[in-house]
This record gives sequence, C-alpha cells and structure tokens, in this order.
Amino acid sequence: MAPIPRLAAKPLSIITGALFTAFSAPSSTPPTNGANATLPDTQYIGSASFLNLTLLHTPPPSSSSSSSSSSSSPISSLVYYHSNNNTYTGCNNMPFSSTDNIVLMNPLQFGNVSSSNSTCGDWIQIQNRQNTDLSTYAQIVGVCDDCEYGSMDLSLGALNDLAPDLPFDDMTFSNSSDITISDLTDPNSTYSPSTTTISSENLLDITWSLSDAPKPRNNPAPTSTTTPTTTSPTITATPTPTTPSTPPPAEQFSGRATWYSDTHGQCEHNYSQSDLIVAVNQDQMGTGKDMCGKKILLTQKGSDVQVIATVVDMCPKAFCKFGDLDLSQAAFKKFAGLGVGELTLQWSWL
Repeated sequence: MAPIPRLAAKPLSIITGALFTAFSAPSSTPPTNGANATLPDTQYIGSASFLNLTLLHTPPPSSSSSSSSSSSSPISSLVYYHSNNNTYTGCNNMPFSSTDNIVLMNPLQFGNVSSSNSTCGDWIQIQNRQNTDLSTYAQIVGVCDDCEYGSMDLSLGALNDLAPDLPFDDMTFSNSSDITISDLTDPNSTYSPSTTTISSENLLDITWSLSDAPKPRNNPAPTSTTTPTTTSPTITATPTPTTPSTPPPAEQFSGRATWYSDTHGQCEHNYSQSDLIVAVNQDQMGTGKDMCGKKILLTQKGSDVQVIATVVDMCPKAFCKFGDLDLSQAAFKKFAGLGVGELTLQWSWL
C-alpha cells in the first residue's frame, strides 16, 4: 500500500484485520490489571545482559560545568557520567561508581520515577538459574529501555559474582554482534574470549526478587555514615529501603494502536520510521508542543513485549480518540506485523 500522509487520510494500518495473537512468556508475565509490576516477596525470571558503563559517559543534565565530558545521548536517560571524579549519577540523583553492583531494570518493573511507582534505589537479590548456589545483590539505578519484562542490564561486577567461571573481564561486547555467549562457551567453539566480540544481550538466565540492602561483611555495627570498604558490592549511596506496602500504579490508558508513514510532525523535527516514536491522540497531546519528547511505555495484555516510544506528533481527533495512538512502523512491529493493521495496547507516561 502506498504511503498516505496521516493528516490527510486515516492511518495506513486501519482496516487490515484482527488483533495480534498474543503469546505468553515462558516465565513470568507482566500484570494485565494495572497492578504494580514489582512486588515484595515475589520471584521473577528473566535474563541478564551486560551494562557497559563506558557508553554512559554523558554529563548530567543539571551540570553547569563547561569542562564536563561531551558525548551523544546516554544509553539510559536516567544515568549520567561525571568526568571530574569518574562517578555516575542514577535515578533520583543517586551517585554510584563503576565498581558497584548496579542494575538497569526493564521499563515495566522500573516504573515511573516521577511517582512512588518506581523501584529506583531498591536492592534486588539475583541468582544464576543454572547454578542457584551463585547469587549476588545489586541496586537499581536506572531503566533499560530495551529490556523485556523480568530482564535487566547488570554491571560487570554483578555478572562476575553470578558466573565466576566465565571470563567476562576478558570479553568484548557489542549489541551488533551475532556471536552469543553460548557460541563462545560451546566446548567445540574456536572463538577466543579475548579476541572475539560477542553480543552483550542475554548472557545469563536469572531469577531475582526485591531485597533489603546487603549488610557489610565482618562488620557488626548496624549503622555507618562512611562507605564500607569490605562490602560486596560497594555501597556509595544510602539505599532507598523497600517500602513494605505496594505503591500505587502509574495511570494506565488503553486504546487502539495503528501505524503510519510520516517523517515529520507537530513537534517540527524530522524522524525515521525505524525510530521508536508515537503520535498521541489530540485529547491527550493537545495542539502545542508541551508533550514533545516525552516517553510512554507500551504493553499488550497477554504478551511480555514492552516498548518505550518518544512522542513526536499528534493524531487528530478525526482518526484517534482518547487513549488511541499512531505508532511508527518500527514500534508497531515490536508487537505484530504491519499487515495486522490495528492493535489494542496499554500505555502510560514515563
């Protein structure tokens, strides 16, 4: 079907048929009733990928120093690098260092950092699913935009704790590599860890749950105002204690999702259909630019797929009612093929 400008006609994907057949995750699945996605005393199943902190070398947004290191956008919009002391700032301005055991949590289980519905600062206990005797603690400092429900990015120290037999320190990782950790560790493999670039994704199968902060080893004192030097992992910030009561969920909307082919919209900047972007209905977007650049979390009942999309346009009332969205082709294809045409999705502001 030839592209049709969305403002001149209905979204391209309307008319094309039934909803995408939802598939269930082989492990934990996200809640479908708007409940909080991360609860105390609950175990979750997922995978751990490598968190490359060198890719996060970006000055914090509030920094006024002209000597801060310059770079492109960070991998996570909530994590920033301070070049003056080689430290980082995570969600809620929480400081940490590259040697700490830290986590970037998947969007659904990270929650909304601007409200109480967030795991920012929480500690989790993680186990290696293949060897449950191996476990570690890590603190959530940001969101992993591309991680699926149950999964996360882990710092190198945490990965080493969970799989000390794997030479993570010698490995080179890249998101674009087709060589997996299984290829590298296969007994018949000819790959060398020190010379082979492997995919940073899905390095370990894990189970995890919310936890209290780990206690310092060999230190009976219950409180301390200094950074413990015998703690594994090193604690550089006072951890936010896990709230015993369940925080209220972020407001969730449900509506029809279609796809379109525009490359320029109300926010007046060019974009690509390969970008994860969205046009929000006029009732919730308005006719101005206040919502431009905001991010939304997209989910679908019965599926573990979750997508973070950036608002770049408005879908007029003639085509989108309250709750409806018009997605880029790349965002739509995260849930179904373009031929499906129309989906019912749930979404919330981040």
